[in-house]
Amino acid sequence: MSVACPIFFDGLAGMYHAAKGSTAVLMLSPWAYEELCSRKTFRIMGEKLAEAGYPCLRFDFPGTCHSALASDAIRDIEAWQKAAEAALDQLITLSSASRVILIGQGLGGLFAGELARKRHVAGVVYLGGVSQGRAHLREIAAWTAMTQPTFLVRSSDGPEGGMMAGGFVLSAETLTEIKGLNLLKSEAPKVERSLVVGRPGNPADVKLAEHLAAGGGQVDLSAFEGYVDYISNPTLSRLPTGPIKAVVSWICEHFPQDADASAGTKLPDVPAVLETPDYRESQHRFGPGGMFFCVLTEPASAPARTAILVLNAGYDHSCGWGRYTVDLAREMASRGYAVLRMDLAGIGETPYWPGQGEQVLYSTRQSDDVRCAIDWMKERLGDAHVLISGRCSGAYQAFVSAGLDERIEGAFLVNSRKLVWDPDEDVDQAIREPIQTLDTYRSKMTDPKQFKRLLSGELTVSTAVRKVTAALATAADRKLSPLLGRLSRHHRLKSVVSARLKTLAERNVPVALVYSEGDRGLLEIADWFGPDASGLSAYPNVTFSKVPEADHNLSPLPARADVTEKLLEFAGRFGAAKR
Repeated sequence: MSVACPIFFDGLAGMYHAAKGSTAVLMLSPWAYEELCSRKTFRIMGEKLAEAGYPCLRFDFPGTCHSALASDAIRDIEAWQKAAEAALDQLITLSSASRVILIGQGLGGLFAGELARKRHVAGVVYLGGVSQGRAHLREIAAWTAMTQPTFLVRSSDGPEGGMMAGGFVLSAETLTEIKGLNLLKSEAPKVERSLVVGRPGNPADVKLAEHLAAGGGQVDLSAFEGYVDYISNPTLSRLPTGPIKAVVSWICEHFPQDADASAGTKLPDVPAVLETPDYRESQHRFGPGGMFFCVLTEPASAPARTAILVLNAGYDHSCGWGRYTVDLAREMASRGYAVLRMDLAGIGETPYWPGQGEQVLYSTRQSDDVRCAIDWMKERLGDAHVLISGRCSGAYQAFVSAGLDERIEGAFLVNSRKLVWDPDEDVDQAIREPIQTLDTYRSKMTDPKQFKRLLSGELTVSTAVRKVTAALATAADRKLSPLLGRLSRHHRLKSVVSARLKTLAERNVPVALVYSEGDRGLLEIADWFGPDASGLSAYPNVTFSKVPEADHNLSPLPARADVTEKLLEFAGRFGAAKR
């Protein structure tokens, strides 16, 4: 399938799937945690719709994802509604469509319903849509409180009068706008037909369908199969293939396309560039067939002397957790550095390599992705120094790539859970391990609740014995590794870590290891360099530091500011913008 074309309009970032049909589709995304989970799904749905002949536009609401960071727009209490209308107009301009269908998930469903009341559209798909803004915000606040042991933020930790949910921020004005929308108390949109893809056991979806039907329109219901697995975790998210197929089939059946709809059309001549006084940001495709998606953020005043490639953390797309990667790139660019954030193969806006397996994390193939990115950076940025950075699995890949590609001159690694991958370890099982702190794990060892789980049968004896046996075997292997040599797993893996660090030291490549205090990745440091990390002293090119009051995802804003300053200091040795 052809990849989507990135565009910018009215300060909004969009992805356009070109097709020739006269019926087009506008997709309105959910927000925050749910948006991270849905990015790949929306891309695939857009590809399938375009393949069926339906031009399709996806876009980011003001102040979210790749759209403008801050402007008068997000201080407008109707900013998101106006953005939805601007996106509708942009889609009609690009496609010359005479008929438009809306698809909205989560909060996107709330704004899709409101848009359908104001503007003429033929149909609306509510994909697990929100019908009452105020009630949904209460649910988000409750979720934020429940996840505080993992994400160290409260709903009140955002801007004054706004909201923070697990590191994602809503302005006070947008919060007011969302609170004021209630599809159940508004007149139902006058559309030909609606589809409610309802979540299992969710009465709000049933109420929405009943309200739409009472308005006189034809309403169809479909089950949102696999919803919980889909939105449970961005890294563990399961692609909802059933609902994707159901939505595409419903549109094709009830809004059939023209006979020549599959003929295709040329991509739009709309620049994917955001210009500000401090930085210039452009979206691109590169690599074989333009498969890779990236965003290059550069200083507005002068070419950068140093460029930083930022890799995905898990399956978080290139905006990053809580949009931190975007904020980081724009802050670094305002200080004179170029930053390239990209989606590796199989993540976000980038499809898989032909024949690539579904699980891409900790795959050796990701080194090819990085190599393609550096090829493009060198072609685009000339003689700029190239540094590489990442968090969690992205930090691991940055470490591996720094050792393999001599064009990489520095590596800034944040909360890397692995410095070497055991080929006998199962990736799917490993990434399902929770990201709680070391203190949490220690407390569990003596927590009476764990014994109650064992006695009640919730935690089986065999499972407990297996975990204890594995832990004892690992400890014994580590203790005996000097005697066992290559027969020891610990010895073999430590040899790989040592070889990588030796390679970087010989090339005089600086490496910064940065960890949140209590992060589980510190177990990896203790494994290879001792509990006090004293073994790192053998590598003068390596620095080791911790960030206080930070979680694994860097959800708190002060923690992000701390990491940004550390990166600025690290990059400073290579120089900022050319004068």
